[in-house]
Amino acid sequence: MNTNHSDNSEDLLGKYLAQETEAHENALIEKWLQENEENQKELKDYAFIWNKTGGFKEEKKQIVDVDAAWLKVKSKMDSPIEAKIVSLKPTPKQSRFFTIGIAASITILLTVCIVFYLLKNSSPEIISLKTTHNTLEQTLPDGSIVFLNANTTLTYPEDFNGDMREVNLSGEAFFSIKRNETKPFIIHANGSDVKVLGTSFNVRAYNKNVEVSVETGKVQFNNKKKAALLIAGEKATFEAEKDTIKKQAVLDKNTFAYKTKIFIFENSSLEHIAKVLAEGYQVNISLNNNRIKSCRLTTKFDNETLPNALNIIAETLNLTVSSKGEKYVIDGEGCAE
Repeated sequence: MNTNHSDNSEDLLGKYLAQETEAHENALIEKWLQENEENQKELKDYAFIWNKTGGFKEEKKQIVDVDAAWLKVKSKMDSPIEAKIVSLKPTPKQSRFFTIGIAASITILLTVCIVFYLLKNSSPEIISLKTTHNTLEQTLPDGSIVFLNANTTLTYPEDFNGDMREVNLSGEAFFSIKRNETKPFIIHANGSDVKVLGTSFNVRAYNKNVEVSVETGKVQFNNKKKAALLIAGEKATFEAEKDTIKKQAVLDKNTFAYKTKIFIFENSSLEHIAKVLAEGYQVNISLNNNRIKSCRLTTKFDNETLPNALNIIAETLNLTVSSKGEKYVIDGEGCAE
């Protein structure tokens, strides 16, 4: 303490810091502080050391021994190490703003980290496409194009984040996949998986018996431990009952007809023709008697309307065609020689 003050004055400061002074003693302290800035600094130094002792927290609710406390304060004041700490202590005002600055910086950093985490880990929106009696063409987030046949559902994320591009298919769709060597495209279809880097192919998955037909490039077809590698012009079918993948080297010419509307028949039976056209135009075509099922025909329909195609068949085979809504019936006595 300032040399102008006795030990009694130092004891008074100790009581002041311990909040044990009377009103007239508080007045003496206030008067002493107003004498000069040196006294104010001295009180701040004492207050700092007093607080550092940590022995007088109110929450402990202990009785304060002022004399013992002040002896402890004076012993700490005599320590050269503590004196050095006091000399470096910033003013309370500076310390307050410094603390606020640190708190603000930490708050900003935590906010940025939280936002980054949420953006990184938030699940992307799932887009669902569904057809009933119609077909639909859609461009996917990576630029790939998919053409859905009737009664088909396709789901995929709004963005292909991560190491793979994955979609889910139930029904039938033709895919033209934009090539990406580092991010494979995978179709999950009723228990089977189709994996490509960039190619065009058809997947038919209305049930567990999934069919994959390749137009261009290479396709990897898997179901659990069963697998097949397909190239352009090949087809494979997973037969669920036998738990095996059956591969065919030649594609049916009408595999992609529901998309292209180009139908090619070479000495095909009328039963087969009716089935292919019904699937391609999403209608019901029935043969009224068994005698005409085996009638055979070679023809091609290129973007022809279904009524015109059926009339051409009827004229060629000497048959009749009737319709009601989306139901067509072919009838006749037999086939023209």
